[in-house]
Amino acid sequence: MKKFLQKFITSAVLCGILSVNAQELIVEREKKENWGGKVEFAPQFDRGKGPCFVLYGKYPTALTYKKYISVEPGKKYTYKVSLRTLDEKLPASGYIGFYLYDAKKRSMTFRNVAVLKNSSSEVVSAKKGDKFIIIKKIDNFERFKRFSVAFNTKADFSDIPNFDLAPSCSKIVDNGDGNLRIELKSALKKDYPAGTPMRLHSPYGAPLYNLASGWMPAGEGKECVAVLEGILDTPGTSRGKFWKGTKYIRPFVWFGNWNRKPKQGAKLLVDGMSLTVAE
Repeated sequence: MKKFLQKFITSAVLCGILSVNAQELIVEREKKENWGGKVEFAPQFDRGKGPCFVLYGKYPTALTYKKYISVEPGKKYTYKVSLRTLDEKLPASGYIGFYLYDAKKRSMTFRNVAVLKNSSSEVVSAKKGDKFIIIKKIDNFERFKRFSVAFNTKADFSDIPNFDLAPSCSKIVDNGDGNLRIELKSALKKDYPAGTPMRLHSPYGAPLYNLASGWMPAGEGKECVAVLEGILDTPGTSRGKFWKGTKYIRPFVWFGNWNRKPKQGAKLLVDGMSLTVAE
């Protein structure tokens, strides 16, 4: 019994220490001025969980915390949001995530960090004003259906996040001379000399939006929780770590997405926002 009590007291003390060390990062969350987006403040639905907002309309509609929050490697970040559908007959879907930024506060999306495997090559021709790029051939290039082009890449991925991107690409074909031709949806804005290293990346411009998602119940709703610890040192779009190069974040909530598109008239209520960091 004595040993049990000692263990219980030790655990309680540790829990107390962890609680003390957890720091709230969303400050003055009760002030609606701290949140932005095409959303409405909804005090009529307040239930004592901080400010309440209603999201609706075209998807995705975002509720975003306006302030940039610095991310420290090695610390654990816990993001919580309570989401509920206003009318159970018109289900609303919700997504929680972060807008990620590098040290220069440039927004990072899938295109900047998600590398397509074995897609490195080099430029043969890429001239300002052209709506195509000629590159040296990549083995099995037919497997790439959707992609973007990143320039001035590094073999060790030290260029990630890469912001030196071509305009959106439409297709990749054999050029008939041992090289490949990449068609662009708009013209290149600058020249890239022959020999410039390049690789293919994800084509998507989405941020880290899917930490928690789904159709949200009415009534008491659902508390969505996301936990991230550390920063990736490799390319990729992990949901357990912040992406490579992340220095700042801004938490957000989305109403709807292409894979869960609410019907017209659906509304999502959002409250209980909390972001804490702990050792």
